Amino acid sequence: MVRLAPGVPLDIALAFAPDARVPVGQLAWAQATAQLEWSKEIIERQLRVEGGLLYPPERGLLGARSRAFDGLHGFLNDSLPEGWGRLVMSRRLAKLGVDIASLTQVEQLALVGEGGRGALVFHPATTPDAEAPTGIDLDELAEEAAQTLSGEDSKLADILAKAAGGSGGARPKVHVGFGPNGEISVGGGELPADHTAWIVKYKANEDPVDIGPMEEAYAAMAEAAGLELPPHKLIEAKKGPGYFATCRFDRPAPHQRLHMLSLAGAIESPLETPYSYDKFLRATRAITRNAEDVKRAFRRMIFNVLAHNRDDHVRQHAFLMDANGDWTLAPSYDLTYAAGPGGEHYLDIEGEGRRPARKHIDVLGAKHGIGAKEVEAMVEEVAAAVGDWAKFAKDAGVTAGTTKLVADAHARVRSTF
Repeated sequence: MVRLAPGVPLDIALAFAPDARVPVGQLAWAQATAQLEWSKEIIERQLRVEGGLLYPPERGLLGARSRAFDGLHGFLNDSLPEGWGRLVMSRRLAKLGVDIASLTQVEQLALVGEGGRGALVFHPATTPDAEAPTGIDLDELAEEAAQTLSGEDSKLADILAKAAGGSGGARPKVHVGFGPNGEISVGGGELPADHTAWIVKYKANEDPVDIGPMEEAYAAMAEAAGLELPPHKLIEAKKGPGYFATCRFDRPAPHQRLHMLSLAGAIESPLETPYSYDKFLRATRAITRNAEDVKRAFRRMIFNVLAHNRDDHVRQHAFLMDANGDWTLAPSYDLTYAAGPGGEHYLDIEGEGRRPARKHIDVLGAKHGIGAKEVEAMVEEVAAAVGDWAKFAKDAGVTAGTTKLVADAHARVRSTF
């Protein structure tokens, strides 16, 4: 690993494709704050790389507006791994004698290089190289991930770090490519031309044993409720229930990328800060400028309420920008049963986070120009899908105990809805 030399700025680009790279600008660290200078291409094209809410594409240095992300601009912080991704990266660096906490946020972005989420890439890349072995075994990686979570050394630590890419969240996950004949490649960067990019999730220590089947059941239920999701599947495991896998929506085709921006990055609101669905809908309208995206976000809210998914914080929603600079709401992801902090949703509905009811949804819909009949139709469609939970659970192989636990939670929501 080579650290950034003092005074050397980090070059940022959008790598939509190998032959379609757009210089974004340069980033430097000064007085514990990141300083951004947009490129002339971004200024001339008026590309809203950060969503158009906080850092307009104009000349001059733009320092990060807050310390919410340790002195880094929110949209750039999206590229840094957190949770599982940060854990495996920090373990890997420690073996090289580097404490990740000693690195500035700009130096940490240099570690990401071209292996992060979305289309943002950083140069010079300082990530230690790791050659992926041939014949990747997902079961072996699952065992190594469990060892890492328990604090043990992993013989595949380098590969886990490479596979983690810009991963966030507590659950172990690997970025892999699936080939046409069953081949598996690994890594968050470019994959072989005939491989499609997927994320495979493993069990965290606090997860139920059937977390994979449960997430697959939730994905199928969400699709039945009218939500947009990327392709997904349950991968059979040698031991225990299978692994939930989802296609990467920021990698629409081999060697093609979309720029990805989380709600947290767009509004610079950290996960633990209280937020609301009203503000999420307002941000969606401001970023995508599309009323249909607002309705999609509204339907997602209804699903999260009725399906008791209270892990609906600002990093669980994202936006995608293509090479033309056009924004859309990203598909739904990380949908599952979750109790939430203190039994509440991260995002409240008209001030209510513990027991949001139909009246709160109706008021919010009216605020955003969604008619009463359309709200009624959305609620009925989502409720019908959630009502079929037992079927989705059975099809995915969810245990009887988990099926009942989730069904009881759904019933409690309905009783006060």
